[in-house]
Formats: sequence, structure tokens, C-alpha cells
Amino acid sequence: MPMTYTSLKTDIQTWAENTGTDFNSQLDTFIDNTQSKLSREIDPTGFNQNVTSSTSIGDRFITLPSAIEPMLLNYLNIIDSDGNRVFLEIKPLEYLQEYWPDSSLTDQPRYFANFDDTTLYLAPTPNAVYTMELGYQGRINPLSNTNTTNWYTENASDALLYGCLSEANLFTKNMEDYNIYKQKYVESVAAINNEARRNRRTDYKFPGSPLGENTLTGGQ
Repeated sequence: MPMTYTSLKTDIQTWAENTGTDFNSQLDTFIDNTQSKLSREIDPTGFNQNVTSSTSIGDRFITLPSAIEPMLLNYLNIIDSDGNRVFLEIKPLEYLQEYWPDSSLTDQPRYFANFDDTTLYLAPTPNAVYTMELGYQGRINPLSNTNTTNWYTENASDALLYGCLSEANLFTKNMEDYNIYKQKYVESVAAINNEARRNRRTDYKFPGSPLGENTLTGGQ
């Protein structure tokens, strides 16, 4: 049965054999702390997602979809009519402005730069409407009463549970069980990261090239 926010709370109580009022009041803290740790410790390849956008003829700017922040952008490429990808190289903005100073001249873009928090700068200025694929590291919405599942519950449920149990036993000062679940948590995270690295070597022909589906992509 898939893990949910509610079932995770129940599992923490069951495994810790504790349904006390003080313990129950800390369940959200156990979950939040564990999600924060997972976000730092899991290989970010697991959070890779992509979206498509398009250029406009004569417009050197492309607006980032709302889900993407410039610092989380992994790659940008053009998808041609045959489905082939042409990867654009990231460069400093100053380089592009010197490389292609006249925006009225157009050609197929070869480079891009971060212009501001919501916009990318292309060079050369697009000479056609191109389908653009933007790959980025997605953010995972934390579990709550309204967001009952996420990437962690779907792809890292063991690590999530063990992390919560280590937090729970630290709270109750049961150091023996804390050490047991902390070790299980570490092992679960290592297994996830090893799988992500295997997929990266298998699916990607070179760094930043999303050729093939990464089996760890997705999530909320």
C-alpha cells in the first residue's frame, strides 16, 4: 500500500509503540526534519524534471516557467522537427552580448545565459520558432494535510520512515533505537543515491544530456 502523510504518521506511532499526547504533537516535526535532511542528502538527479517552451522570432529572451529558478536550471536545448536535441551552452551574459551585439540579426541559438530571476538570454537571436526543452532540479512540496504524497513517499518511503523513527527516538531519548534507525536511514539514502548514479551513467551520454528517461524523475 503506497505511503501517505496519514499512513506515515500511523507507522511512526506503531513502530515507536507510542501514541502519547506529547509524542503525537511532535509527529509533524519528525516528518519535517526528515524531509529537510532528505532534500540535502539525496542525489539531486532524483529530482530532475523537464518542461518545454518556445522561442519567438527576433526575441532574444525566453521566460522561465514558474516552476524553475535560474540556479536550478540544468540544461536548455532545442528539439528539432525530428525529435533530435541540440544542446545550448551556458555562458556569462557579457560574453553573449559581445558575441551577438546586434539583436536584429538572427540565427539558430547556440548559447544562453541567466538574464534575471525569470528570464534567459539567447544568442544568436532566434530566427524561427524553436521548441525548447528546459531541464531543472524540481522542488518537492512537503507533506501536509493537503499534500498527502510527494516524491519521498513514492520513491524514498523507507528512508523517510527510518528518518522519522530516528527523530522520534531521539525525542524520547531511546538512544538504542535511535542508532538502529539512524543506520537504516543512512543505508536507505545510500541505496537511493547509488541507483541515481547508475541511472545517470546509463541514461546520459554526457553531463547535462537527458537522453532517456531517468527512472527517478518526477514527484511533486
